[in-house]
Amino acid sequence: MARGDIFTARVRTLAHGGRGLVRDGAAADGRAVFMAMTAPGDTVTGRITAEHGSWAEAELLELNEKSPLRTEPLCPWYGSCGGCSLQHIRYEAQLELKKNILAETLIRAGGVPSERFEDAAFFTAAYAGPWEYRNRISLHAAETRGISGAGFKGRKSSDIVPVRDCPVADPAIRACLKNAAEYGWTGVKSRFTLYAKDGVLLSERGTRRGRIALAGKELTVDAGLFFQSNAVMLEQLLSVLPALAVPSPLPMADLYAGVGTFALFLADRFGGAELLEQNPAALQTARENLAAVSVPVRYYAGFDGAWSARRFSPWAFAVADPPRRGLAPAAAELLVLDGPPVLAYVSCEPATLARDCRLLTRAYELEKVGFFDFYPQTAHIETLAVFRRK
Repeated sequence: MARGDIFTARVRTLAHGGRGLVRDGAAADGRAVFMAMTAPGDTVTGRITAEHGSWAEAELLELNEKSPLRTEPLCPWYGSCGGCSLQHIRYEAQLELKKNILAETLIRAGGVPSERFEDAAFFTAAYAGPWEYRNRISLHAAETRGISGAGFKGRKSSDIVPVRDCPVADPAIRACLKNAAEYGWTGVKSRFTLYAKDGVLLSERGTRRGRIALAGKELTVDAGLFFQSNAVMLEQLLSVLPALAVPSPLPMADLYAGVGTFALFLADRFGGAELLEQNPAALQTARENLAAVSVPVRYYAGFDGAWSARRFSPWAFAVADPPRRGLAPAAAELLVLDGPPVLAYVSCEPATLARDCRLLTRAYELEKVGFFDFYPQTAHIETLAVFRRK
């Protein structure tokens, strides 16, 4: 089939990235066809929009038969706004589909034996509510009919879709969107971030920094710095980590530390803590957050390209929360050669987790995998992988 060709086929499953996967030799010359806004079990008519050798992309023209996994999207902007990609699928089904994607990626690309995912002690899942969960969102200033507002990038283009609500956002953010004209958000900086939790509202267009309560502790967050966007799920993740962090007189390491969230909750179990973070502003905020910690803390900035040149203390435990690109190659090599007995790897991208898993299992055994649904209604998959040294 060539670009522009129209076909009818059944959607087999959900692929990584949230698009439906069609494999039909008669309809697609044996190639995989990926189509957004579809669900496993749909019968669809689509048009090929792009070719990539062994696979192709298609757009949905007609939904001929609806999958039983479908539901009506809650958001009126769903489909034009690019923020969510799974609102047309029931939440219970979203969870199962994401778990399958994670398992299949780690089996295929990470070399993890498939039978391990049948063990409930190895493969677990944690989730909370599917709506009003998102504490942090990035908006784009927009103007509609002369009225200032905000919106998100569109699903099919970089155009900004103005919105007056967002049902996945924290109630305080929803209130901002509904009254956007009051904020005068159009201006020099078109993209900006809001953070809201328990009545605290921070914005790159206003008060950037503030204190929030998280799992019984307080810490400073900055709307301009990365911070996990689902506080309820972050608290669930934080409740799991202490059981992995066996107390030791040796220090722990918080790799890709951000504002020091993990170290704040774990450092006192060890003889010290070493935080490694590339963003100097985030590391400075981490200093504030860990000021009252009772053990010595060392901070390293700009480490990403200089792992091999560093001389760190031996670590009893490490938690790593890298960006989507995964561990820096030198970081993975350092952990393989001289890493701690236990590594807790928090991943936001199954493909790079699988790649790093192959590297790390030269020295570690993958002991557990936990799927944490930080981002309902989207295709994003957050994972905790626990590695124990062989």
